Amino acid sequence: MKTNLKIIININKTLKVCLCTIGKKENLYASEFVNHYKKIGYDKIFIYDNNDIGDEKFKDVLNKQISNNFVKIINYRGYRGKRQSPQFEAFINCYEKNKNKYDWLSFFDFDEFLELKKHKNIKKYLNDKRFKKCSNVKINWLTFSDNNLVYYENIPVQKRFITPNYNFYRNRLIKSTVRGNLKFNYWRGMKNPHSSNNNLTACNSIGKIIDPKKHYSSPFCYEFSYLKHYPTKTIEEYCNKAKRGRSDILVKLNKKTLKKYFKYFFKLNKKTKAKIDYFNKCFKFTIS
Repeated sequence: MKTNLKIIININKTLKVCLCTIGKKENLYASEFVNHYKKIGYDKIFIYDNNDIGDEKFKDVLNKQISNNFVKIINYRGYRGKRQSPQFEAFINCYEKNKNKYDWLSFFDFDEFLELKKHKNIKKYLNDKRFKKCSNVKINWLTFSDNNLVYYENIPVQKRFITPNYNFYRNRLIKSTVRGNLKFNYWRGMKNPHSSNNNLTACNSIGKIIDPKKHYSSPFCYEFSYLKHYPTKTIEEYCNKAKRGRSDILVKLNKKTLKKYFKYFFKLNKKTKAKIDYFNKCFKFTIS
């Protein structure tokens, strides 16, 4: 595959790595998310606060991390974006403002936790010589089911949900970690929040060159790293997620949309009467 990017890398260099994310009603999960990425070596997290005006604030649960300058909150409260896509705009903004300050920038969501299998931290991972020609490292999802739980418990996500679904069709999707100092806005013109839309060299999670424009990588690659993905959690949390709306696209909760939500949940999780009843009660809707 041809590339228009030539990179000379000092693999012994101490890297600076940050994470960009956007969140709405994520206070229940924010501390676990932030602490996880601090533990594996990230230098900074930029959180674009997309809560509605008057809703919860990230500083209520992340005050310590904000005070010690590990987390920076960017005000996107109540903002729907020029094309109803504030997530795209947040990623563009984060890259443009920080591309010259960091060697790599990751673009992950609050329900995604990077798992490193053979490296002690993110800097050692990205400093691996396998990635010296890459401008984008695309890491597969590994999606976890609800562990047959119905209700939220005040226990970390990664401890509550321990059963991965290796055959889940959406595991082919990836999220990106992008090299800094690129000359143009890497995210401009993208069609989804997973990957870029350009011809710069992309690698999968073990450094194999793959199609730079695709937002998926198949077969799934879990040898060096993967993103533990928790898209539904329990049916209670899933219903709350549906009600809050999304930061990447405007969703109207009509009959058609609710059927799609229902179908998606039970493609990943076991169907039980308790879960079906909860969903129907939550939306005053009858579906089975």
